[in-house]
Amino acid sequence: MNKTVWNAIIWKTNGDEEFRVFAQKPNFANIYRLINCNMIEFHKGCHEDYGNFEMHCDEEAKLTNKPVNKRATKAWYEWCKKTKYIRLPGDTINGDVAILQKVKQPNEKQEVRSVA
Repeated sequence: MNKTVWNAIIWKTNGDEEFRVFAQKPNFANIYRLINCNMIEFHKGCHEDYGNFEMHCDEEAKLTNKPVNKRATKAWYEWCKKTKYIRLPGDTINGDVAILQKVKQPNEKQEVRSVA
């Protein structure tokens, strides 16, 4: 029997990618801890490994001087280009971001991969 679970993929500002597995869809309280924030905003992204997706982002990251998340910004730019969405030139996504995926085969262990 295949049980559906949720993968939370965390793209860190230092280039690392972390995975967490949840039995149920994570709520905001779960995500706040994962990306170290108090307020969440959503941005769309597009990436060769994940297709189109929604990113949970720290809404106050720029106000609190968190570094640019290059991977999330690139995925956002790709989505903007693909959908012809207009963004401010030079705008970025800052802070860590979480991407949620409903899956049948979870990433069993909590791993960290450097993609920098």
